[in-house]
Amino acid sequence: MKILGWLVTAVLALIVAGFLFVYFSPDYDMRLVRSESMRPAINMGDMVITGPVGGEVEPGTIITYQRGEELVTHRVLSVDGDTLVTKGDAVEDPDPWPVTLSDVEGVYLFKLPYVGYLANFIGTKLGWFLVIILPATALVALIVRDIFKELGRNKEPERSPEKINRQPEKVTPKREVMPKDLWD
Repeated sequence: MKILGWLVTAVLALIVAGFLFVYFSPDYDMRLVRSESMRPAINMGDMVITGPVGGEVEPGTIITYQRGEELVTHRVLSVDGDTLVTKGDAVEDPDPWPVTLSDVEGVYLFKLPYVGYLANFIGTKLGWFLVIILPATALVALIVRDIFKELGRNKEPERSPEKINRQPEKVTPKREVMPKDLWD
């Protein structure tokens, strides 16, 4: 059972380390999918991890690009020099606007299904409380409880001064064990 606990802890630590790496890395990013335009490859509620564009973008590559104030994740249909034609998998027609290589924010690496729903929920006050604050408070309470348990376990029992300096009392029998007659 201890091995299973260590294994679960190691896996969770790797997941957290991966998220932190992607979050703080300038080359990688996490994106929440807010539409169904890339179904079935990518669904609404998924979290998409994107990486740097490592060379030429080819047809079939899924990219995330900047279009005005929004980010769009679509598949590249064709490349003509610096201009890309993109389209969502669930949409019949290509995107009507041109996409240049300078608009590309990242290349799709993989997705985490439904994680976007959790991220959106955490963004609400109730979600923040239930997913972050409540578990953190419970964890702190458990740690404090364990600290007090350990302090109580290591504490020596107190002795009162009268018990320490006290000499045993002499006990005298109230009746004789053997009558004197038997000895005479």
